[in-house]
Amino acid sequence: MKTRKTLSTIAGLLMAGAALAQQTGEIRGRVLDPDGNALFMATVHVERGGDLIGTTTYDDGRFVLKPLQPGLYDVHISFVGLKPYVKQAVRVNPEKIALLGELQMLSNTDLPMVEVFYDKWTPPLIDPEEPGKLTIVASQFEDNPQRKTPVSLIASSSPDIYQKPGTDELYFRGSRSENMVYFVDGVKISGRLSGVPPVSIASMTIYTGGLPARYGDVTGGVVAIETKSYYDLYLQRKAGIR
Repeated sequence: MKTRKTLSTIAGLLMAGAALAQQTGEIRGRVLDPDGNALFMATVHVERGGDLIGTTTYDDGRFVLKPLQPGLYDVHISFVGLKPYVKQAVRVNPEKIALLGELQMLSNTDLPMVEVFYDKWTPPLIDPEEPGKLTIVASQFEDNPQRKTPVSLIASSSPDIYQKPGTDELYFRGSRSENMVYFVDGVKISGRLSGVPPVSIASMTIYTGGLPARYGDVTGGVVAIETKSYYDLYLQRKAGIR
């Protein structure tokens, strides 16, 4: 009996680890020198809770940072003789790639004094990989008058979503309201969305079609909410984002 309990515990831990691994994302981009040429062996890193995750660019200037827990990251790029480059407040979502595009570094003409070039990241409005999915980050709805009522904010985000007047019921593309579900930080929420203060929301990913297999047999829509961590709030304040 004790052996069975031990095996069950180990299996549970492995399954939990696998679930966490599936919730990571990544950051990709391409680094260029001041003349617009690919920069080989530039150092790229992010920091999360005191831990550094880093890599170097390939010969075509491209880099990949993974696996990364969902949240906000400052991406630091450095190369000898060039100004350090920081791409601020890059949002990483679960199982998604944050594409930074081409990042051109500048000559450091003030050596030995080091000057850092800061650039704030703007998330793309449309995800070409999944047209049935819409991700909204906090900076995109902070001035929306409906931000205090997340359900109304979700309904206003897409013409495929209808909110029954005077209720929190949402209908995705004509499906029944009970056929849609919420996930908050990966945890399934049945029924009404409650206990999630609007100010704590970091991002909302709304699926109106083409649901990923991980959401099982859901036949309506899915709203996946990621909440802010203390580190997210620190980076927000540092980057001047409310």
